[in-house]
Amino acid sequence: MAIHGELSLDDLRRMTWQAHCRESIRELVASYGMAVDDRDMEALSGCFARAGVFQYADGSLRLEGRDAVLDYYRQRLGLLGASYHYPHSHLITFDGDDRAHGVVNAHAELGLPTGDTGWVALRYYDRYVLEDGDWRFEERTIHFLYYLKLEELPKALASPLRKRMVSPAQVADLPEQLESWKQFKASLAQQ
Repeated sequence: MAIHGELSLDDLRRMTWQAHCRESIRELVASYGMAVDDRDMEALSGCFARAGVFQYADGSLRLEGRDAVLDYYRQRLGLLGASYHYPHSHLITFDGDDRAHGVVNAHAELGLPTGDTGWVALRYYDRYVLEDGDWRFEERTIHFLYYLKLEELPKALASPLRKRMVSPAQVADLPEQLESWKQFKASLAQQ
């Protein structure tokens, strides 16, 4: 693609296609959150590819196939009260005309079975595939910054044990597990 000067017709076609696809992928992410919150299993089904994968970064959960993902959501959402998922920033990179990957920074509020409110900060590391004319999740991996009761939030970021909805509390996936975080901390130790 031309950086300076005139764009070719192929460049314009590619840019137009990617702009259309980028918006479709953003709509997929918004639809996912609304489907989860509305307990709309039919809409949620349309978000995942037939062979879609849903997993946690720490390896404690890995589901393969749309049916397995939906079974998990039926069980999990049946335990929760109201929830509210909202995406923030979203980076999308195209790997071809029918594949892309991206990172979504997000929060979720969850009505817990205990009657408490859960508060979650996370990143979804996604792979998207164009299947049957629609963009779907080929793979969705959740990395938690924290997962705790709302009243714990004011002091939670001072501790690496921020996955507190499990017993015993666990170290969060972000940011301490990132190579950039480790390198930064190591550079401070060398000063």
